[in-house]
Amino acid sequence: MKKTYKISELIIDNEDPNYIDEERLKEDKEKKIREIRKGEKVRHLTWIDNSKDIKSVTTPDGRELTPEELFDFVIGNNITDLAKAQNKSENKADIAIVLGNIGLPTTRERAIKAFELYKLGLVKKVIFTGGIGKDRDKKSIMHPKSLEDYMNNELVEGQEWNDRTEADWGSETLIKEQFDEDYQEHSEKLTDEFLNKVGINPEDIIIEAMSTTTQENAEFCKNIFDSEEIETGMQIKTAILVTTCTHGNRATRQFKKVFGDKIKLAWCPSTLDLEQYDSLKAILNAQKFDEIAFRNELKRIYCNEPKLTQMLREEIGHNRNVFIRGEIDDPEITTVDREMSR
Repeated sequence: MKKTYKISELIIDNEDPNYIDEERLKEDKEKKIREIRKGEKVRHLTWIDNSKDIKSVTTPDGRELTPEELFDFVIGNNITDLAKAQNKSENKADIAIVLGNIGLPTTRERAIKAFELYKLGLVKKVIFTGGIGKDRDKKSIMHPKSLEDYMNNELVEGQEWNDRTEADWGSETLIKEQFDEDYQEHSEKLTDEFLNKVGINPEDIIIEAMSTTTQENAEFCKNIFDSEEIETGMQIKTAILVTTCTHGNRATRQFKKVFGDKIKLAWCPSTLDLEQYDSLKAILNAQKFDEIAFRNELKRIYCNEPKLTQMLREEIGHNRNVFIRGEIDDPEITTVDREMSR
């Protein structure tokens, strides 16, 4: 028997589902709180700290969700590698949206996938989105207060501009020198000459270097698309999000809520992070891409490796947090009764 639960109904980690001490909640201004009412029952959801391991995700009656159930929600049936699909004409889109990440290697793998989509003719343009994330706040990194500050490369609060944004990391991936991990030492830009040399029209690359969250990625991209439509007449009707497997479904929910019905959205996982597994590599390199086999093998790996299973739990926490902020509607998780599934 299948059961469906809202994210707001699940108990994450050691969370108390029914707070009694309302005064304690009022004093704790650092935590974001959302009141959920179901009939006469009132529940207060608090922010999930993903910097700490999430030990469990359980249903209201105390049953812990299995790794398989977490996988189905976080990654699900939407996993598809557009670059390997047979019916390429059906997968074409106006633009690939590359979501930045605070990790340099992760951003680069997404960029490589976007360039692959471009070279295969599956997308007409590529936009790299992401500024300097708040989690990278350290000495010598500056947060521009405005687009003008960023473009003018000016001093802000006495700090020099000597770091790169996530969008820069992505767009400069194909420059050989940029593969050096010490990215702060590099000054070479993604020039028109370079892009022409690798067969990419410079006019097809767009940079959005101010956003610091997935929500801002969506909002700022929408602003750029609206501006492009007004100024050049180019209308973005279809887009492909390029991001990692665990991020894809949540990012799609956030982008769809911002874009509405104006832009048809799909997502393409950047699979390079998983090509360390020979079983996945064999499927990806096969002459005919088997999407079902890829998904099943991916599920087996995620559900048997503790680090990857923990990533699934963390993503559940991310979904809860963006729901609390009002960036997505309350998503649902489907579970299967263990007795019935044997």
